[in-house]
Amino acid sequence: MKRLVLGLACSMVAGVAIADEVPAGKAPLETSMSADGWYFSADGAWQSVKLPAYSLGFRRVAEPLFPDAGAFQTFNRHIDGYMVRGAAGYFLPPAWSDTLFGANTRVEIGGLYGHASGSASGTAVYTGGGVVTQTLDGAGANGGYVCADFQHCTTNSNLSTSYSNWQFNGKIAGEYSIAAISVAPSLAIFGGKARVNQTLAQTIQIGVAATTPTYDASTSLRWRDVGARAGLDLKFEVIPRVEVGLGGWAGFAGRRASLDGTDLAVDHVVGLMAGDSAISSSANATPFLANAEAGVAFKWLPALTVRGFTGLNYDSKTPGIASSSFTGGIGGGITSRTPAHITFHAETSFYAGGGITWTF
Repeated sequence: MKRLVLGLACSMVAGVAIADEVPAGKAPLETSMSADGWYFSADGAWQSVKLPAYSLGFRRVAEPLFPDAGAFQTFNRHIDGYMVRGAAGYFLPPAWSDTLFGANTRVEIGGLYGHASGSASGTAVYTGGGVVTQTLDGAGANGGYVCADFQHCTTNSNLSTSYSNWQFNGKIAGEYSIAAISVAPSLAIFGGKARVNQTLAQTIQIGVAATTPTYDASTSLRWRDVGARAGLDLKFEVIPRVEVGLGGWAGFAGRRASLDGTDLAVDHVVGLMAGDSAISSSANATPFLANAEAGVAFKWLPALTVRGFTGLNYDSKTPGIASSSFTGGIGGGITSRTPAHITFHAETSFYAGGGITWTF
């Protein structure tokens, strides 16, 4: 269920997020700021987080030699949640305020915290070969059950996902005026981390037989980012005290991801699909990160501005989990096994919300 949270935090909010989600320290529209002294901003928003597909659990095998035919069931995950972000900035003294970033140069620190969660359930039916268990470490897949027209194999699955992220950043920005348009370039460095915890519960019914093997998995995927990005924000005053703005940023980060997981398969009848395992692995990546945001700002009081915004974030290497697999076939001999491991996928997430800026 989508939730819109308008968080009005105060000074130097310690925010949270990773770079593929709502960006930290987004510069407020220029209407909200004075060219002298301090400013503080606080925002709250709903966010829709896109995560890579999740495909652990029972595996299909195809006829006639029963090679690996992929996961029995795959979940494509969009989860909803909230985000709060804040920033504190200071305009440099007049003698230092005109730099290569333009006039009114300012320095800013900011951050954000985000959380999203959700569950998904589904049913899948297979009749084209058979079903086996292969645990996270790649073991198993030596025996299973036939799935055919006379004996359908049906899974019922539930996947729960919890996502949290945070980020801090430091930024320098200025302003150029081109006719009625103000252009604000910026440069920022940032660091943060994120975590995705997921649990899968899966049951399979083999035809009308009494046997109903079960599979349960619990995984924790974490990653840390350190990087830099360049930004550009445009604003235009449509009527007195009301501005529209469009901006964004792009950059790169060094990313270190780690994965821990355990699973258990139980077959109470003949034990063909029983097994358990635990894994731990890590991987590095250098994602390209980009953001675009549009908004409207209204100068409610001389020192107070209220705004609304919507935006998206792109991450070229969002961490996900590739399920274990095997080559060869159960009928002709398995030649190799691959355990579950970290993969990286391009994903785009969205957000929308509102906030305030106070200057003094």
